Amino acid sequence: MKSIFLFFIRSFIAVCSMSVLWFALFLGFDQAFIQSSLYAVAGGIIVYYITKWLQKRNWLKQNGLTASEYKYVQENLKEARQKIARLQRTLFRARSLGTIQQLVEAIRLSKRIYHVVEKEPKRFYQGESFFFYHLDSCVELAEKYTFLSAQPIRDQNVKSSLEETKQMLDQICESLEKDLITVLSNDIEHLQFELNVAKKQTTKWKDR
Repeated sequence: MKSIFLFFIRSFIAVCSMSVLWFALFLGFDQAFIQSSLYAVAGGIIVYYITKWLQKRNWLKQNGLTASEYKYVQENLKEARQKIARLQRTLFRARSLGTIQQLVEAIRLSKRIYHVVEKEPKRFYQGESFFFYHLDSCVELAEKYTFLSAQPIRDQNVKSSLEETKQMLDQICESLEKDLITVLSNDIEHLQFELNVAKKQTTKWKDR
């Protein structure tokens, strides 16, 4: 929603600049209609991209990121989005309600972390364990587990490995939850601070 809003701001500024430039050239400098129009359009496009650059620079400054850091985060978000899509596809191969519940929980937590970081890229560094380890492990295990569990194999060793994998998926879901808590740690600390202030104020008024 914010990106759409910024787009309309850029467009509005560009159109206004284009109109002012056209009138200045056509009426003020007696330029031909076509020539004034071409210069006005070119000027509007230049103003649009300058405004876009200024908006991006301001946004990066507010988020405490450099352009290279932002690009790095975006690349990792793109990879994470692809991995989450793979994780979602394993739902169609799940053969038991328990496995489906595990996968749904893993997908829910992964999406939540992804969207938090997508909205505020600076939180990426708080969730590095998710992006570089836990999400990869979750996807790999889920794909192998759902593939093997769908095969008509009765070998005891395979069954034992599947059960162990299922238990590991539970542990990974717990790790994903911890990753989410870490990513949201600033908000949790802020909430706790506000609660402490509210408690002190309440106690103060009660003592009066």
